[in-house]
Amino acid sequence: MDTIKKTRRKGGRPKGSKAKGSGEWKPVFLSVLQTMPVVRIACQKAGISRSEAYKVRSSDPEFALAWQQALQDGVDMIEATLHARARKSDTVAAIFLLKNLRPEVYGENVNVNVSGSLSIEEVSQARASLHAKLTQIASTVAPGERRITVE
Repeated sequence: MDTIKKTRRKGGRPKGSKAKGSGEWKPVFLSVLQTMPVVRIACQKAGISRSEAYKVRSSDPEFALAWQQALQDGVDMIEATLHARARKSDTVAAIFLLKNLRPEVYGENVNVNVSGSLSIEEVSQARASLHAKLTQIASTVAPGERRITVE
């Protein structure tokens, strides 16, 4: 069985491949990102490193916008699949969608109503206790560290 071995140039790039700086990887990267919104996978398919992708994104506003749009398209596809599953028979998908799309109705809402009053004496005791704790913390801060000033 013959194996085809790609010979590498001095720079480490296989013969016949395009240089990273050529930008020819961008359409592949964006296409993959649209179907699978995971940067690592898009980079692997495009044959570039993640650092290269992020470097180009930071210096090319047009590419940055296309990247964001591709990610949104990919997430939209996942959302559409989740909606289809929820409508068909996937109860977990339906619960997830309802909790996120209508949190005021289906979300895990917690209402805490506290009423009452504190006497001046209780407030003074709480203030004194807090002051004592802050004083203790201030005295244990290592030398050279930012100190807490207790008034």
